[in-house]
Amino acid sequence: MTAIPDTTTDADTFPAALADLAARFPDDDAVVAPDGRVSFAELASRVDEVAGALVAAGLAPGERVGILLPNSLRWLVGVLGAQRAGLVAVPINTWYRSAELAHLIRTADLGIVIAQATVFGKDVLAELEAAGHGGILDPERTGYRGAVLWPVDGPFPLTAAPAPQALPTADDLALILYTSGSTALPKPVPMQHGKLLRNGRAMGDRMHLRPGDRIWFAMPLFFGFGACNALPVALTHGAALCLQEKVDGDAGLEMIERERCTVLYAMPTAMRALLDAPSLATRDLSLVRTGPIGFTAEDKQQQIELLHLVEGCSAYGMTESYGFATMNDAHDPVGARLHSQGQVLPTQEVRVVDPDGRVCPPGVRGEIEIRGCVIDGYLGGDELNAGTRAADGWFRTGDLGLFDEHGNLVFAGRWKEMLKVKGINVAPMEIEGIVSAHEEVSQVYVIGLEVPGGDQEMVGVVVPEPGAAADLPVRLTEYVRSRVASYKVPSRFLLMDSAAVPQTDTGKVSKLKLRLQVEAGR
Repeated sequence: MTAIPDTTTDADTFPAALADLAARFPDDDAVVAPDGRVSFAELASRVDEVAGALVAAGLAPGERVGILLPNSLRWLVGVLGAQRAGLVAVPINTWYRSAELAHLIRTADLGIVIAQATVFGKDVLAELEAAGHGGILDPERTGYRGAVLWPVDGPFPLTAAPAPQALPTADDLALILYTSGSTALPKPVPMQHGKLLRNGRAMGDRMHLRPGDRIWFAMPLFFGFGACNALPVALTHGAALCLQEKVDGDAGLEMIERERCTVLYAMPTAMRALLDAPSLATRDLSLVRTGPIGFTAEDKQQQIELLHLVEGCSAYGMTESYGFATMNDAHDPVGARLHSQGQVLPTQEVRVVDPDGRVCPPGVRGEIEIRGCVIDGYLGGDELNAGTRAADGWFRTGDLGLFDEHGNLVFAGRWKEMLKVKGINVAPMEIEGIVSAHEEVSQVYVIGLEVPGGDQEMVGVVVPEPGAAADLPVRLTEYVRSRVASYKVPSRFLLMDSAAVPQTDTGKVSKLKLRLQVEAGR
């Protein structure tokens, strides 16, 4: 890997990182958002104002503050202001309704919620009232004290006061994020300042980020991909965050061109929105250089060629590992970036083990385990943490993978997604990789439908490219049959419009919902 010049900050907390950037690059853009544009000096000043106001309102170090706002300058100032005051920021999913809000407020033990009156058409106070936590902030209350409504075009509504002198330490909690489970309530993930900054620095270094870079970001900031990935990457490298409120392909391309963005920080759904946007061919993306890319080799190739992500980096990670655990270097050969998730970051250790816990040799698939910048455990006690650690303390991801002969991790899917076909284990991701290489296939998802006897029927759901012939399902069966063992050939292929493919709240395709959808149409 190429040596990286030391242009990052060595700060080990969010407030210290921001103070360092405000001192070194006071007039450089820090944030471009729907509700404002500020420099690093202006951002630090606004963060101090919010921190002082929160302390004056009676919040003590270590208390938890919910942030229920869309992608915006106010979201960033709210999160960073809470951290500057020694509080723990808890970003809240803006799609949550009353039952989910009640679960989060209880499990995170929130003191207040910073929000706006309506978020994507929902009356926030009404939702909080239905959750059993109504009312505006009342400092005299104990426990949950109420909501602070921050107008879109107004100042922070609490009385201004000087920011506290004391700063949090590297070991203090900075964030509590909530994972999005498909069959269980979201789990609270506590995250420390030091690990967030160390891993953010390592991720940005792999992409060769530098001060002056401009990151386009449109996925929800409240998820791990934003709060514990893009945000610490930006703060450790002096990069501006150019935020969209939500994913929109044409609007995104316009912003990327207008703001001269050099980094695209996007999950596959946002990448697909850009690629499918009618205005793509008319936009100048020549300044774009790098960013996370994935998942299939074909997706990555399109992103490199059509979105100018010439130094795009594949990666593997999760919220529990403070973002990515492995990542390509931006200067790695294209082949390595297309066909692997890169080498282990210096902040992490990664191993692949068999069902008996033995480390697998290169080329042998097993479960991925991690230690290093990893959470100590979920909030909530032994029940939530049961089965998440190996006997020697490594974090069990539940993901499948292998290391190639060069030390690159190759992701192979989820353990729980493994299919049992004719009594034999089949990895859907293997078949998806083969089908996605077909020129008439835009997207493919392989799922298993339960059949009598404990076996599964393997079905491929395909989003075709425009102009694909109606007999594509028949031809795909023969296409796959000529390339793999017969038991790995899906029993049938179904064509589906891209808009009909169900997604999770995080913008990922929900194979659980897709399976239920296909089963309902049997």
